[in-house]
Amino acid sequence: MENERGDGVVDFRYARLVLAVSMLVMGGCGIIYEYVLGLLGNNMMGSSHEQIFVVIGVMMFAMGMGATFQTRLKGDLIVWFLCLEILLGLLGGLSGPAIYTIYLYSLSYEIALYLFAFVIGCLIGLEIPVLIRINEKYAESLKANLSDILCMDYVGSLVGALLFTFVLLRVMSVVQIGFVLGAVNIGLGLLGAVYFRGLIGGKRKAIFVGGVVGLGVMWCGYFGVDGYMADVEQKVYADPIVFRETTRYQHLVMTKRGDETRLYINGHIQFSSKDEHIYHEQLVHPAMKMTSYLEDSELLEGEKRKGRRVLILGGGDGLALREVLKYRDVAEVVLVDLDPGMIALGKSNKVLREMNGGAFEDARVFSSVGDGIGEGIEEVVTNEGVLNKIGMTRDFYDVAKVKVYTVDAQVFVDGLRGKGAGGGFDVILLDFPDPKAAELAKLYSVRFYRKLRGLLSSGGMMAVQSTSPYRAKDVFLCIGKTLREAGFGVLGYQDYVPSFGGDWGWHLAWGSGVNEAEMLRRVKGVKGFDVETRYLTGAVMGGSFDFGKGMLEGDVGVNRVLEPRVLGYYLEGFR
Repeated sequence: MENERGDGVVDFRYARLVLAVSMLVMGGCGIIYEYVLGLLGNNMMGSSHEQIFVVIGVMMFAMGMGATFQTRLKGDLIVWFLCLEILLGLLGGLSGPAIYTIYLYSLSYEIALYLFAFVIGCLIGLEIPVLIRINEKYAESLKANLSDILCMDYVGSLVGALLFTFVLLRVMSVVQIGFVLGAVNIGLGLLGAVYFRGLIGGKRKAIFVGGVVGLGVMWCGYFGVDGYMADVEQKVYADPIVFRETTRYQHLVMTKRGDETRLYINGHIQFSSKDEHIYHEQLVHPAMKMTSYLEDSELLEGEKRKGRRVLILGGGDGLALREVLKYRDVAEVVLVDLDPGMIALGKSNKVLREMNGGAFEDARVFSSVGDGIGEGIEEVVTNEGVLNKIGMTRDFYDVAKVKVYTVDAQVFVDGLRGKGAGGGFDVILLDFPDPKAAELAKLYSVRFYRKLRGLLSSGGMMAVQSTSPYRAKDVFLCIGKTLREAGFGVLGYQDYVPSFGGDWGWHLAWGSGVNEAEMLRRVKGVKGFDVETRYLTGAVMGGSFDFGKGMLEGDVGVNRVLEPRVLGYYLEGFR
């Protein structure tokens, strides 16, 4: 079929295919825009489940509004469609730096985030019915028309989701993804202008100019946004930024002033070099001390006895690992952290390597997917770096073998149990971020704790990072109650960490038959440690298990995967 209009002849035999492919691309871009805005909200507000869910809800509502508004569009629908694509590309590409700039300079960034989500959603909502109305001329029937457009929209959404998850997040930042999407939308508009050039008449030049300018903006934005974001982000932090990176999972910022280094994840402080030893010594040494351990004399005699096995979940900075590697009777350490970017920082950053004592120097990293533990489970590397730092040789004793896995902790634990490798860990340390999102709350659930109890050896101990018992008391109590529900004996303890703004809490948990009163008596009887500590003493450790009147009283529920109460308590406590 041919049609002639304006200054050229256009062959429309492939118009239906062109429109279907356009819908495929639009569907993919639409779903990725939702993910990009949701992740921007997570990086700024630190609550991915809220932002992603709300952003998607706002955009779906806006799409409905856009679909309703399209009935008012009059005139040349092809021109409207091409202009929509260029406008959508510009707004989508510029939304990231615009929202982030407002976030850094204003308290109303939530409004900006949702406003961009609404406007972009409206434009996406306009696309589909406008394309259906255009395709009506070329489809043989209404059902064929709807099939062409809606099917390609759904297929595009799947393709977009897969691209975003497995490709785009691995090779570029979230903001750069926005510029790529913008270029795709604008490019689609330009290609449409070329194909339908005979139908757009005098508006052709304006559309081409707008599209070319838009592509130029996207190009400059993609290659210049990191420098711009670094300059703008510096205004948020009191200390100079010495490192910043957006990984696949989180935004990392490291600042330094004088002899103090701080690491922030999604804007929240992770540690300060001034006092991180308080946190990490309290996380590691109570659990290490309260398990049975080999005598130094046996090690010196060279007896081939199996030493302790330690599992660290989280702790990609290597600071907890540093404390564990002080123990001469530890034969093996398995560290599991979701983010390869955090592991890479702990291994390569000079300042962080000095802080963690080179704990990762000779550890081999296994990128594991699927079953959680991969095929390289038997490949181990002796941590010679730590051995050399303390002036020892392998002739004296073997230092712990360290394995590091970059995989979700729950997947890893399920994989261990599935391969029949459960049990045998003498110490388990849970150094997870606070339960401020749904994907984190599952790691504080009864189900997960029960799985860990199955991995704990007889007489083994587990220590759990448990947030602030002062600012988020219900979170602290909920974690303790959930551990008891999972079958653990439990004792809570606390200490003051200045950079965290006050008291911080942990729980000591064990699976053996020792009751809590007896375990507390043993804890109070600790006189000291067999390894060097900067802060912790036996007396300090014993005193940290004391709480004031009413501090451990409260009406809280148990945290479950399908009933994440700890998340609600956290959002209420840190509001």
